[in-house]
Amino acid sequence: MSFNFKRYLASLTALVLSAGMMSFSVSADEDTATDTETTASDTETTGTDGESTDAEKSDSESEKEFFFVDHFDDGNHSWTGRGGAKLALSDEKPFDGINCLYVSGRTAAWNGAQKELDLTLFEPGKTYSFSCNAMQTAGGAEETFYMKLQYTDAAGQTNYDGIAEATTMKGEWVQLANAEYTIPADATAAYLYVETADGTFDFYVDNAFGAGEATQIAGPKQKKLMYGDINYDGAINIPDLCLIKSAITDGLEDEAQKKAADVNRDKAIDATDAMLIFQWLNAEIEEFPQPPKPDNEWDDYQETASAEWIDFYKSSICSMGNTARLAAKLDAASQGEDLTLAYLGGSITEGKNYSSPFSQYIKDNFCKGKFTEVNAGLSGTSSVVGLVRSEKDICSKNPDIVVIEFSVNDHEDIMYKKCFEACIKKFLSLPNDPAVITLITTSKGGYNSQEQMLASSKNFDIPVISMHDALQGAFKRGFLKQSDYFTDEYHPHKSGGQLVADCMAYYVRQAMRTENRSESYTIPSTSKYGSEYYTCINADPTKDLQNFNAGSFQRGNGYNSLPYSYTSSGGAPMTFKANGKGLIIVFKANSSGMGSVNVTVNGKTTKVNGNKQYTWGGPDAELGYYQDTAGDLDVSISASGSFTIWGLGLVK
Repeated sequence: MSFNFKRYLASLTALVLSAGMMSFSVSADEDTATDTETTASDTETTGTDGESTDAEKSDSESEKEFFFVDHFDDGNHSWTGRGGAKLALSDEKPFDGINCLYVSGRTAAWNGAQKELDLTLFEPGKTYSFSCNAMQTAGGAEETFYMKLQYTDAAGQTNYDGIAEATTMKGEWVQLANAEYTIPADATAAYLYVETADGTFDFYVDNAFGAGEATQIAGPKQKKLMYGDINYDGAINIPDLCLIKSAITDGLEDEAQKKAADVNRDKAIDATDAMLIFQWLNAEIEEFPQPPKPDNEWDDYQETASAEWIDFYKSSICSMGNTARLAAKLDAASQGEDLTLAYLGGSITEGKNYSSPFSQYIKDNFCKGKFTEVNAGLSGTSSVVGLVRSEKDICSKNPDIVVIEFSVNDHEDIMYKKCFEACIKKFLSLPNDPAVITLITTSKGGYNSQEQMLASSKNFDIPVISMHDALQGAFKRGFLKQSDYFTDEYHPHKSGGQLVADCMAYYVRQAMRTENRSESYTIPSTSKYGSEYYTCINADPTKDLQNFNAGSFQRGNGYNSLPYSYTSSGGAPMTFKANGKGLIIVFKANSSGMGSVNVTVNGKTTKVNGNKQYTWGGPDAELGYYQDTAGDLDVSISASGSFTIWGLGLVK
């Protein structure tokens, strides 16, 4: 549709001269908002520079119960960098006053600014008011900020609790505030911190407050977005028509005004936007047109495989799970952010027959930036061994997606069930919010741990890809033979691994479709069998244990990614002290000919035998001791016969 500027200017003049410059307004009452873009139903808040004077601040603040008031005019006020972030005072963009806090050098979204809370002032279990202002000028057009609390609970576990969040446009201050935040009753080592939902851009923080319950703290003046209301006066009127002409000819500097001027939201401010405002004021239209729905190429993706193969792929999706994290990570990779895909499992993963082609698929179809694969497969790895290995082999790599595969190495014992859940919770709880996928493999005879792993995975609402389901159905109807997948009782050959990768790739394509996308994900507080071991690390005797004495155990080089070994060679016990809740022993296991150890912790002894059915000289693991709360552990390990320790899993 063409736009006649002469007609527009003539009409504008006529309107200005008519009936006292009548204002044509649109209700901003959210109670009457509809889906049209001319109401406040799609309101967004943006900040403006603060206008309160120092005198006004002093008067208002003196009337309230404040525990800290940090304007950053004279220093950092005990705020420190979080992660790789660096802090400095800046006089370039203060909300008010002289300076604000400048946060730079971030390498992940969770990096930011933090302040340790004095828990003699902020008492756990009580409610307080927290507020600060944040702004960014180096990120996207819109970015989301979080204010959170990191604290250690009574079990010694680190938690990250949301306090407030807000989205703002580039160059606009926004307030993060919660006047009714209750500090968890068992909190210790508490840190208030500010981070972003995505990105590593620099940002600013100003006017941070901690105050008594229900204290209302003033923040930036709020702008309410109404498309067409370019001057944000709450109405679409003649001044907006003037501003749209100026925007087209000279441009706009203010990001908020740019957004409001893009009436049809096509990412451009042009004659079409001016025409729409003109038509609205002339009562030629009653609403602005709806924006086109975001394009999602995966909605229109056409599978090229035959119907039988598509049925095979579909049958492998045992549980779709929540897709929010996976979609977010792949969307970010498609926009150029780095992506790390990690695998934790046994020899099936170690063999790379499925991981290599699936990694290649993700790299080719999503990654515009750097792609990193972490294959932490190790023969014999069960959920118990995997949990002990996970901190060093997975968590330290900051993965964005983690695939867990132990199904032919686990058993029905409760220890396997709990450690599998602990792995899921451990990875989901990482600061960069990775997606976690459960992969179920199977033996020729049909052995797997799907029932228990599916129950745990559904509890955490994560995806489950089941080769057991897909293969058993294909074998029964004659679509595939066992030789099309297996190279022996348990392992897929190269073509079999490609089948696994194809099923996983199909799942990803389905997860990316709009109809299957979850809006958000929250880690559940429940568990199926128990995830209390999730804080486990493989303790380094020289760093993580106190008064370590190997006794008659001789130190060796370990087993692949298990970095050390201690083999019994006499009667003197290994002794050490530690602080934690429990101890998991990783050891060399075989079906016969292995010794045993007595693990004595705080006077309680558990015998661990190296002879295990279905083992062949690889690693196995057992719980040596556990107590419900963290405390001092006095440990003595004495051996009978030849026994090799490959890991000491300390549950913190």
